[in-house]
Amino acid sequence: MNKPYSQVKIRYNTDSNGQDQCWRLILDGDEILVESVQINAPVCTSRDWIESVGKFKHHISVSNCHVQIDTEGAALITAKL
Repeated sequence: MNKPYSQVKIRYNTDSNGQDQCWRLILDGDEILVESVQINAPVCTSRDWIESVGKFKHHISVSNCHVQIDTEGAALITAKL
């Protein structure tokens, strides 16, 4: 998978056992779980109210980027050129 996205949000997966699928990637609103994340792009922090859990969640956010996920579940996020 190597696709462009306008907004990627990264947050720790609190449902993880701490060994597997520790990271949530929210890719233009669609969520996937990955093992690790490497970011080669400008980032900022963001906070969103998550209605389903009734609290704020904090993210590392990347705009206008490409996301590549390998077969091991490692995500590489790079800036669009």
